[in-house]
Amino acid sequence: MTLHFFSAAFRPEDEGGRQRVVDGLPSIRAGDPVLRALLAATCDVLRTPIAMITLTDGDVQRIVDAIGIEPMSLPRSVAFCSHTIAASEEFLSVPDLRADPRFRANPLVTGGPRARHYTGAAVRIGSFPIGALCGVDLRPHGPASFRQRAELRRLATAVADRIGAGPDFD
Repeated sequence: MTLHFFSAAFRPEDEGGRQRVVDGLPSIRAGDPVLRALLAATCDVLRTPIAMITLTDGDVQRIVDAIGIEPMSLPRSVAFCSHTIAASEEFLSVPDLRADPRFRANPLVTGGPRARHYTGAAVRIGSFPIGALCGVDLRPHGPASFRQRAELRRLATAVADRIGAGPDFD
């Protein structure tokens, strides 16, 4: 059985254009030292044990690099980051995923890893959100502060700049 937690309404308005940008991206290598430093900074800023750089590709979300969790792919229908890239602010902070009607039945909340908190900012290439930089915790947090929001957006821009540098990551 496939569980779907969002509909087409939770996709960015120009999903076709967004997907064309994703299709044209260079290969992103897990373990790149600059991306790893940006992930570590994300954990510090958000005070979370897990930080991820995700890429939303068709109906799949790929965790291309992470701290605190192994890179993997999962259905876009259960990915918190799908909501981030479709949000009007391209930012999402959910203090307690169990209390939010969009996420309380999500298998990432009800089963492993039992996520409780999520904060993410879109990673943009040009005008398109291609994925997200996010932090996850297994315990609830308060809402993201103004400083955390600003810092996470700055880090997400740095991730986009690094990804846009090409396969050699000059």
